[in-house]
Amino acid sequence: MITTFLSGGTRHEVAREQVQQAAARLVPAHSETFSKNQAWFALIGGGLHYVIDLLDAATGHRPSNVETARLALDALGFPVLCLAYGSLLADGHPAHRE
Repeated sequence: MITTFLSGGTRHEVAREQVQQAAARLVPAHSETFSKNQAWFALIGGGLHYVIDLLDAATGHRPSNVETARLALDALGFPVLCLAYGSLLADGHPAHRE
């Protein structure tokens, strides 16, 4: 399974297998690496990974934005999750409303 995403105005392809291999090399998100600025995750195997970092590690191309990354990972069949608490539940993340 293959999908595409934008990075700096250029379209790049990524395969499901590339994402799985990148996830195996990356440390999953956890309390020591948590960042409130990175609210979107993909569940790969038993680990949660930041969507932008995951595609960057899989292809060497950083997605243009979080929406591009999460839609690409969703198209590959990975569960995509968002951190939500407090006002984020009612208003959404200010950086992700576009």
